[in-house]
Amino acid sequence: MNRKIVGISIIIFFVSIIPLSYVHELGHSYICMMEGYTFDIQLGLDGGRMVCHGEVENQILFRAIGGVLAGTAAIIPLVAFRQIRKYPAVVIALLPLGLGHYLNAGIETVFYKTYMQDSVIWGMMMGLFAFLMFIGLATKYAKKKVNLL
Repeated sequence: MNRKIVGISIIIFFVSIIPLSYVHELGHSYICMMEGYTFDIQLGLDGGRMVCHGEVENQILFRAIGGVLAGTAAIIPLVAFRQIRKYPAVVIALLPLGLGHYLNAGIETVFYKTYMQDSVIWGMMMGLFAFLMFIGLATKYAKKKVNLL
């Protein structure tokens, strides 16, 4: 495995976590705002939280949109810019984050009550998913030569 590719992908992965968490919370806040309420977003190393100051009517959309928006933000560079796929470090870093946010959207929507009650357990499961996907992609793609600038 090419350590340089893995090292760069780890940096991209960790640098992308907080901005994507913010995008995730912005997705929730958009629905809150569209229904006329104010909101607060808090970010930390353990993720983000958005508090809507009102009761959102469209709960399914409200729950799903955060993960869908963040997943899409992570995947767009891989789909829209063909050139970027030449750099395996970017694929290794962004694909697990994007798919992890899509998984989060499903979990947050379908299992909302347990998601809110057992957020640490769900967070660990989603982290394990992203970690295993990262390792799988690194094993597959880190054998290629890296093209830096």
